[in-house]
Amino acid sequence: MDKISQIKEKLIEVVGVKPNLPITAKVVSVDEDHCTVRLTSGLELSDVKLKATIKEETDFMLMTPAIGSSVIVMSFTGDLDNLFVVKVDQVESIEMKRNGLTIQLDGKDQKVSIKNESVSLKELFSDLSSLLRTFKVYTPAGPSNTPLPQSINAITNFELKFKQLLK
Repeated sequence: MDKISQIKEKLIEVVGVKPNLPITAKVVSVDEDHCTVRLTSGLELSDVKLKATIKEETDFMLMTPAIGSSVIVMSFTGDLDNLFVVKVDQVESIEMKRNGLTIQLDGKDQKVSIKNESVSLKELFSDLSSLLRTFKVYTPAGPSNTPLPQSINAITNFELKFKQLLK
């Protein structure tokens, strides 16, 4: 071994890290918080982590790449058997959980979910829609009737729109 190689090896020992360059790959398949990628050489690698650490914690952020899209992967150890995704070109979905709050952006069904441990945004809008359909006020002649047909049509359109967006 030449002098330069020995110096590099000693530096790696002292610093405690191996040189680790990013690798470009294509996503072949996705399974929850892991994926399989194909390197430019054609080599397929499975069990690539979509989160830097896979822990059974309740707080996390998960960006799921679209199948066929490009990703940049790196390794914790410098080996090909401990890879994780650091950059995603095309995102299929994003999910974030923090202190009971969950936000999901789903590119497949083009819907959003925002909820905490007690209520979701979709439930909230459904409750509002139900309230508006039966809303009555007191008048000098007594309680009012249900909303007029134009108002019911507007409420129905409101329901259709939020159901197209929220899950």
